[in-house]
Amino acid sequence: MALGEAGAERTRTVAEVVASLALPSGRLTRVDLERVVAAVAARPALFEDLIVDDTEHRWWMQLLRTARLDLRILSWEREQSSDYHDHGGSSGAFCVTSGAVAETARGADGVTTTTRRFAAGALASFGPDHVHDVTYDLGTPAVSIHAYSPALSNLTYYERTPLGFLATEVRPEEVRGVPHRVVALTVPAGT
Repeated sequence: MALGEAGAERTRTVAEVVASLALPSGRLTRVDLERVVAAVAARPALFEDLIVDDTEHRWWMQLLRTARLDLRILSWEREQSSDYHDHGGSSGAFCVTSGAVAETARGADGVTTTTRRFAAGALASFGPDHVHDVTYDLGTPAVSIHAYSPALSNLTYYERTPLGFLATEVRPEEVRGVPHRVVALTVPAGT
């Protein structure tokens, strides 16, 4: 069953766009996810009227959710950041449709970071172990389409320390209108 927050007709249309890609069954690859976000980004009529420019809170909306795919639109304003997080074992991709965002990602050594800037039209994808912080860079607002497979179940948030990234909190995936519990991770003293 496909779910979405933009109404039944729009959800059905987005699902048809995704179905037209003839994706393989099961978990989608990074390349598959890039195809999904590029296909949706190429059809601004699917999402442009939904965009909310919120200078106080980072805004997002779920366009489509199935067991194997979570598809969202996000907007970014000045000083907005996702904070360092992973995607609970899901792979992902995003395409910037307007403005620009910057991504600072955990390096392969678990300590260093790399930073990349993505302007309108740029695509990025990542595997299930990717930890990053995405921030506003340019635009009023910056807008991006994101896809995850399997659908998000939780996110782990991290603090960057001189010794690497420390997991601090696990947040179950938000279901709109349903309260969720946040699990704070504690590290024993002396470790």
